[in-house]
Amino acid sequence: MENSIIVTTPAQLQTIINDAVAAILPKLADFRRKNEPVETDGMNVEDAARFMTEQGIPTTRATLYGLICKEAIPYKKFGRRVVFSKKELLAWIESRTEHREDCRSAAALRIAESANCK
Repeated sequence: MENSIIVTTPAQLQTIINDAVAAILPKLADFRRKNEPVETDGMNVEDAARFMTEQGIPTTRATLYGLICKEAIPYKKFGRRVVFSKKELLAWIESRTEHREDCRSAAALRIAESANCK
């Protein structure tokens, strides 16, 4: 490219820039889709056990199968395959988690009730 000066109006320059950006955006979006890992919500039994262990609940495959048998944990079944949802597991963990405030208020309530009985 030779060193030449091009004189344009602001409107022409804006049009040139818009055309260049419009030409490259679809290519960038396609490149991004191909190279981004797809985040899925579904997990198999091994992944669910690992996920729960990462959440602070040491869990084995056998424990999960026991919870599935008792229908005590949220899961879906496709044929013989068991699938867990991360969102549903997190909600299940949260629903079973005792918070310190709950323990303290329950203890205070028990103390008050026992004082009333005497």
